[in-house]
Amino acid sequence: MVRYSLDQVEEDMILGESVFLPSGELLLAAGYRIKERYRERLKQLGYRNILIEMEGTEQVVPSSTVSDAAQREMSNAIEYSSKELSNAVDHFRQKTSDKIKNILHENKQYLNKYIMNAGMLKVLDQFVEEIMSQSAIVLNLSAMKQVDSGLYSHALNVTITSLCIGKKYKLAYDEMKQLGIGALNYDLGLVALPKELHSKKLSEFNEEELKTYQQHTVFGFLMLSQNHSIPSTSAAVALQHHERLDGSGFPQGLKGDNRPPLKDFSRQNVIHRFAELVAVADCYDAFVYGRPQEGIPPGDGKNAIRKLIEMGGNTLNADIVKTLVSIVPLFPVGARVKILNAPSPQLVGYYGVVARDNLDNLEYPQIIIYETKNRQKIKPILIDTSKYKGFTLELVV
Repeated sequence: MVRYSLDQVEEDMILGESVFLPSGELLLAAGYRIKERYRERLKQLGYRNILIEMEGTEQVVPSSTVSDAAQREMSNAIEYSSKELSNAVDHFRQKTSDKIKNILHENKQYLNKYIMNAGMLKVLDQFVEEIMSQSAIVLNLSAMKQVDSGLYSHALNVTITSLCIGKKYKLAYDEMKQLGIGALNYDLGLVALPKELHSKKLSEFNEEELKTYQQHTVFGFLMLSQNHSIPSTSAAVALQHHERLDGSGFPQGLKGDNRPPLKDFSRQNVIHRFAELVAVADCYDAFVYGRPQEGIPPGDGKNAIRKLIEMGGNTLNADIVKTLVSIVPLFPVGARVKILNAPSPQLVGYYGVVARDNLDNLEYPQIIIYETKNRQKIKPILIDTSKYKGFTLELVV
């Protein structure tokens, strides 16, 4: 199967994967012939690409870091939690002129019902177990959830990315759980912001609005820290995920260091190691999927990595950036690629699909060539690009 951008999907191409609505309801089953009306529907739902069946590529199946079923279940839980919390905060705000911090504190018992409830904890356990059981971690972000279904639904991808980094550092199970809780709730404080701020871009904020927006880190920390089931290490992620290595972040202007995010009691008065880790995962997710409110357009994995490397050692922990880069293939399994240079000149311009990662060198995958530069289908050819000099590939997105 080949992952095509929706803009490149043609009428009657055969869907290679089942597509679900944010609610978990089946929208299109694998094997369905794509029609224009469904292509537009998928765009409306936030999908950017889908898997297409292509002769000779049947064995190419992008593996999900976390099972699709678990991702859907967590996505629904996040959407439900964020809506209930947002509605509750709005309701309490209308009943009193108290400051939002007082509202959050006085109504903590009610709010706690929707913060990291039993359902979310159960699915998080599954996330951690699935990731920790893998012998080698390769993060295929294109196989992760693409649909933005709630106020802070980007937390789903950030959590998976954070846990993959944590696995690479060989964090213990309890640490992974604390990290996961922090990552799932790192932007929780957004629900406490005035509604009018959600519809404005950061660049449009006046000075007072910007100060209010930056308080979402404090609001999130308050909501988590007053819930006794939430570890303090997890609450620290909500408070500090916008802190930066050079002290330019908020809300406290803490500085960091470039050490690995391992338990070290000598680290004091610096950004918490889990917050540093989630900050890297958050930036990576933003650079790939985009954040309209922050003025960040969606991009591709290659440019996302380039931006992260530029930030590493300046605003982000360089060791964590390096670790993330080591598990992100430039050419994910299932991705459509174009050959820019090849040992055999006649292959230049041909199209293929990434069939398998080379774990020793993620820049040179095994590919199946199935289409000429004139888009004519050919008998599929399997090539391991790591065994030949001169291959240059380009992602087709």
